[in-house]
Order: sequence, then structure tokens, then C-alpha cells
Amino acid sequence: MTLHNKHYLRFILIFIATIFYFLANIQRVSVPGAIFDNLQSDFMTDASRITLLGAVFCYIYAITQLVVGLLVDKIGGFRVVALGCIIFSIGAIIFPFCNNLVLLYLSRAFLGFGAATFYLSTIREVKKYSKDKNFSLSVSYILFIGYSGGIIANAPFVFFVNQWGWRAALGAIGVFTLVLGLVYLIVLFIFKPVHIEKKTKFSLSPFLEVLSKKENINLYLFGSINYGLYYVLQSVIGKKFLEDFCFIGVNKAALILSIMALISAFSGTITAFVSKCFLNNKRAIIFKTFAFLSFLSCLSVCLCLVFNIHTKLIALIFCIPSFIGSISPLLILTLHLYNRYQVSATAVSIQNFGFFMTVGLLGTIIGLLMNVFEPIKNDSGVLVYSNNSYLLVFGLFLILSLVEFYYSLKIKD
Repeated sequence: MTLHNKHYLRFILIFIATIFYFLANIQRVSVPGAIFDNLQSDFMTDASRITLLGAVFCYIYAITQLVVGLLVDKIGGFRVVALGCIIFSIGAIIFPFCNNLVLLYLSRAFLGFGAATFYLSTIREVKKYSKDKNFSLSVSYILFIGYSGGIIANAPFVFFVNQWGWRAALGAIGVFTLVLGLVYLIVLFIFKPVHIEKKTKFSLSPFLEVLSKKENINLYLFGSINYGLYYVLQSVIGKKFLEDFCFIGVNKAALILSIMALISAFSGTITAFVSKCFLNNKRAIIFKTFAFLSFLSCLSVCLCLVFNIHTKLIALIFCIPSFIGSISPLLILTLHLYNRYQVSATAVSIQNFGFFMTVGLLGTIIGLLMNVFEPIKNDSGVLVYSNNSYLLVFGLFLILSLVEFYYSLKIKD
């Protein structure tokens, strides 16, 4: 095989892996966020069990990240993606046909495990062939494609759900996922990756090395809360809150969530570009500014709840966490600068663990907080939650935003 053909096949593998990351975001955002009421009505259950569908995905995703970092170092990103696409495809096919919550949780676990392999593996393969000065922008392009899944997972997805139901919509996505996985495996067989690091052993030492640095800990705490506050709005509670408190219709609420995902997709590229071209690759000032904006957005929503201001301007406020929540390109670059190359994949895997463990915990806690006050069932049989329920949720967000701001002040370039 010629070197040109090898590069061509490598590009195809990276592209397909990026599409899988795109599909992972569709699965992550659409359930339960986009179809919260549909699932609650069909399975006749409360908010805590529905939000757990998102939490299970995030818990498995987060825990798997810790293993993925070691696997990538050991056998290379392309082989790890192959394992992930098989398990992810199984979950994508099973979920639409489940008739009880236990099976739904199991299929979400498969999806979470498979999805956990795509991002870090793709980033690692890109890092091999990208110069440091271009790395943040390269990551931002992958994030843009991946986060676009969040756009599709709201307004377009809700449109298809309204036409054919959530089972048919997710079933079609499952079939496409399975076909794409087969294509990836065929290309990988032709490509024949040779990366196997026999010297790399499964050990706790990379984790201990990374976690022993205060710089890493400060970055993890800041980044996890920053991402968690945005993504729990995007994938769990945002659409439901806009419907219940702001009296925004289902389709318009889904459109707002799609716009949020669009903003998030672009913001990673914008912040990476600003950091490189205007701030000489400085990142700390961006982190501090974003943390302060996070606090202001949470405070604004809390004030609206306290004073019972049912304004649709909250949709604009939601755009703030959407923009500031997508700083992974800068976080990844910072981690690569803080740590040795040999443990950089582990460092990023711990970051991703923090991201999604935070989202999972917030999703679980939100479901419990919403049930503190009894919801009201409307004429359509949908449960509507009160101001008090949402004030508990956003009060928690406000406290976390203060913690986020505190740790942002500790971050240095």
C-alpha cells in the first residue's frame, strides 16, 4: 500500500470516527431532553426515573473514559473506536424496542460505553499528525461536527418524532449507526493499523502522576462544573424548563435547544481562534471570563424564578452557558502543556470523566429535586413542575457557578 493511500484511509477512519462522535451527541442529547414528556407519558413514571436515562449514559461514559485513555495508549485510537462502534451500535438498535425502564437503562449503558471511545481516540490520532500550534483548531473542528449532533437532536429530531414517533426516529438512527460501523470495520481491516505499545501496561501510575498536580485539579474542577452546567441544560432539563416555566411550545423549545447546540458547536472554534490569534495562546483570562458569565446566567434565571418573571428572554440567557460550555479545545491544549506526552491521553480521559460524571450526578440530583414539590398534570397528561421545583434546581446551579469561578481564579497559563 502506497503512503498516499495510507494517508487517505487514515483520513477516512478519522472522519467516520468523528461521525460516530456526532451520533453519540444525538443519543446523549435527545434522551431524555428532547423527548422528556414522551418518555414520561409512555412509561407513566416521574422525573427522577426519566432523568436517570441521561444519568446512566453519563455515568458509564465517564467511567469508561478512564479505561479508554489506557487503551488508546496501548493499542491506538483506531482499534479502540472499532470496539466502541460495535457496542454503541448494539445500544442504538436495542433502545427503540425496549418496553420497560430496566431495558432502557441497559441500552443506555451500551450507548454510553461505546460513545466514550470516540472522542479521545479520534483526538489522539489527530495529535499524531497535527502540530501544537494547530492542535486546538483541529480539535475544535472535530468538536464542531460532534456538537452538531446536539443541533439535530432537538428541533429536527422532535419534528421526526412528531411525524413517526420516538421509536421510529431512534430506530432509523440505529440502522444508520450499524451500517456506518460495518463500513468503519472494513476500512480498518484494509488500513491494518500497526500501533501496539507493548511497553505500555495497565497501571495506576499515570493517574497518580496526573492527579498529583494542583494545576490539573484546578483545571478539572473548573472545567467539569463549566461543562456540566451547560450540558445538563442541553441534554436533560433545558427544554422541559422552557415549556413549564416560560410557556414556550414543544417545537419552539426544541428549536431553542438546537440553537444552543449550534452556538456551542461554533464557540469552540471561536475561542480557540481568539486564544491563538489575539491572546498569544493565553487561556486563563478566557476561563475566568467564562466562569463569571456562568455565575451571571445562573443568577439571572434564579431571579426570574424568585420574582415569578415568566419571560421568554430566558432563552437568550441559556445562550450564555451554550457559548461558554464548549472550551474543550483550550482545556485539552492546557492539559497537554501541563503533562508529559506519555500521560496526556490519561490526563484528557480524567477531564472527560469529570465532565460526564458531573452531568450524570446533576441529572440524578435534578430528578430528585424536581420531585420535592408535587407536579401538576395538564390536560394532555404531561406533568408540569412548579417554580419551587425549578428554583431548587437553579439554586444548585448558582452555588456550583460560584465554585467554578473560585477555581478559575487559580488557573494560570
